[in-house]
Amino acid sequence: MSTVWKAICGLCLLAIGLPAADSPFVGTWKMNAAKSKLEGSGLDSNTVVHVEQDGSGLKVSVEAKPGNFSYQAALDGKATKVTGSPVVDEISTQTIKEREMSARGIKGGLIVFVDLRTVSRDGKTMTITRSGSNPEGKPFKATLVFDKQ
Repeated sequence: MSTVWKAICGLCLLAIGLPAADSPFVGTWKMNAAKSKLEGSGLDSNTVVHVEQDGSGLKVSVEAKPGNFSYQAALDGKATKVTGSPVVDEISTQTIKEREMSARGIKGGLIVFVDLRTVSRDGKTMTITRSGSNPEGKPFKATLVFDKQ
């Protein structure tokens, strides 16, 4: 029994010493305007997204017109505050699979867009399929394609 206990303790210590694996979303992503369909997305063709690992979540900052914004993606489905965006006040994100997450943009308590965000198997492309309503209430569908820098 003591040999089993020692093996379990050794594995626990090894696990504590290992760094957490970065999410496939981590990195700097530049929009590929030629492959994107931006209609109603709230982003322009020069958008750059910076994603950093932050504990079990992600720290996201976006350089875009009409303004830069940032948020903490908790990846647990709970809404978090967005700083600097005229389009959304809050965002909720949730991991679906290793390279896939969902997101919901919220403005004034209403969901204004829903995303499916996917990173390609080779880790070089992030595609966001977005649907929602613009400020005038008209529905839209957009596909945002980003290349890893």
